[in-house]
Amino acid sequence: MDYAIGLYFDFKTTNKITKIIEAVAQNGANTYMVDTKIPPHLTLSYFQTDHINPIINILNTHTTNWHANNIFFASLGIFVPNVLFIAPVFTEYLQNLNIEINNLIESVATHGDNGHYLPNQWVPHTALAVRLTDAELKASFETATAMFTAFEGQAVKLFLAECNPYKEIATWELHQT
Repeated sequence: MDYAIGLYFDFKTTNKITKIIEAVAQNGANTYMVDTKIPPHLTLSYFQTDHINPIINILNTHTTNWHANNIFFASLGIFVPNVLFIAPVFTEYLQNLNIEINNLIESVATHGDNGHYLPNQWVPHTALAVRLTDAELKASFETATAMFTAFEGQAVKLFLAECNPYKEIATWELHQT
């Protein structure tokens, strides 16, 4: 089974990104992100395991070490051929979380998605639209370009979710500094 560990954002940031996702879906992209109710997020680790309880135990033990933090979304991006996303500035905070979480789970899980979420291979992003055709990609990029300006938000929760289809398993509040 495929799973993800990632960050959820504060209410204001979630609403801002959701509005872009919905507009992109309404103006020429497919509606996958809206239909599946995948909340705006930033994935830190993508992995496979048949036993999720050891992962939950690891996260229960270590989430007290991690804190909420500002995330500055600076640009739009595309994973050719079919993903449109907004990209945060790649900070030490994001890099350290990515490294630490992947190191913590490597003994009880197998890396998924061809290792794209491993340290030094990961491109931090928040998807606006996925599984796009060429025409949908062009239309969604045009819509997102008209709506997006750089902004700052805050990562406030860590999540664990089952993937394909998306199903949230657990969340942990990140303490404020």
